[in-house]
Amino acid sequence: MKNDSRSLVRVANRQLVLQQLFNHPATTRVDIARELKINKSTVSAIYNELNDEGFIEELGQGESTNRGGRKPNLVCLNKRYGFVASFEIGTGHLRVMFSYINGEIISYEQIALEKRDMLLIMQTIKEVLQKMEQNDDTIHGLLAIGFSVHGIVDHNQIVDAPFISTNGIDLAAYFENEFHVPTILENEANLAAIFERDFGDRESYRDLLAISIHRGVGAGIIANQQLYRGFHGRAGEIGRSLVVGQDGQLVKVEALCSEDAILTQIAQAKGLDNLRPARLYELYRQHDETVIRVINQAMGNLQKLVYDAIVSFGPQAVYFDSPLFDEMPELYQHLRDWLQAHQIDIPLQMIKGSEMASLLGASSMAIHRFLDMDRYSLTLKWPKSVSNVK
Repeated sequence: MKNDSRSLVRVANRQLVLQQLFNHPATTRVDIARELKINKSTVSAIYNELNDEGFIEELGQGESTNRGGRKPNLVCLNKRYGFVASFEIGTGHLRVMFSYINGEIISYEQIALEKRDMLLIMQTIKEVLQKMEQNDDTIHGLLAIGFSVHGIVDHNQIVDAPFISTNGIDLAAYFENEFHVPTILENEANLAAIFERDFGDRESYRDLLAISIHRGVGAGIIANQQLYRGFHGRAGEIGRSLVVGQDGQLVKVEALCSEDAILTQIAQAKGLDNLRPARLYELYRQHDETVIRVINQAMGNLQKLVYDAIVSFGPQAVYFDSPLFDEMPELYQHLRDWLQAHQIDIPLQMIKGSEMASLLGASSMAIHRFLDMDRYSLTLKWPKSVSNVK
C-alpha cells in the first residue's frame, strides 16, 4: 500500500513539473522546486527522467542573482518531443492541422471534398497522417489525434451530428487501432472554448462562453476552468432552443439565424438551387436588398439568443467563433453594440481566424490526453494566424 501511495505521489509530482514547463517559456530546476514547494532532489530526479525522454530543451545560462554565485541553466519544454493531429470534417472540406506538443502549429491546410463519403474521407485522413509521419522532425512522432465534430459527442462517440454521417463507424476506435495513439472526438463549440482557455490572452477567466455560429449555433462552456458538457454531452446546444417562426409554428432558433439558415433563406428568396458562402459575402458587399433583409432578420434572432445564453450561464467573458463575422465584421460590431446597449457589461470578443479555433482546441485536448493531464491547466503557444478582436 505504501509503495502504491509513493507511486501516485511521484506521478502527481511529475505532472506538476511538466505543467511548469508548459506554463513558463523559460525556467530552472530551482524555480520549479520553489514554485511547487517540492524538495530539490525530487525535482532533479523528475527533471532527469523528463530530460532523458526528450521533454526538455536547454536554453543556456540565465543571469545570476544579486548575491552572485553560479548562473542558472535555463530550460523550456522541447516542442519537438512529438506532434498531434487535428481534423474537422466540413460540408465540402476537410481541415487538417498538425501541431507540436507545445501547441505551436506545424502546418494547416483545407482539402476540398468532392464526395461526403465517410470511407473516402477516412482514407484521405489516413494518407495525410502517413505523409506527415514520413516528414516528421520530432523525437517521438505522432502522439494523439483530435476530431472537431459539428454535433453532440458523448464519451468519444458521435450522438447526433446532423451535418455528417459516419455510417455507424467508430472514428476514435478506428484511428486508435491504425496509429496506436489516443484519439478524441469533441463538439466544435466546446473546442473553441478550450482554445480560448488554453491559447487565450491570459486574462485568466475561470468562466467563459464560446458561441459558435456555423451551420448550427452552439455554445462551449468553461466553468471553473473546466469544460462543462452536461448530461450525455448536451450542454450548450443553444441553437436548438425553440422560438415561434413566421408561420406561428415552433422552430429551432438556429433554423433562423445560423450560417446555414441564412444561405438557405437567401437561396430560396432568389430562386437559386445553391448559394455558397463566398457568393453570399459578395452579394452582401454589393448591398443586395434580399441579402440585407435576411441577414438583418437573422441577426435580430441571434441577438436575443446570445443575450439569453449570457444571462443564463453568467460567464466572465464571451467569445464569438463565426466565419460570417470573419468576412463581415460589421455584423459582429452590431451584435456587440446591441448587447452592450442591453446592459451586457462583460468582455465580448470575436475570434478572428475562426476556421482554426476548434482545430487548436482539438490540439489542446489531444495534448492533454496524451499526457494524462486532462484537468491540468497548460498554457499553449498562441498562433499568429488567430486573434481576438474586441
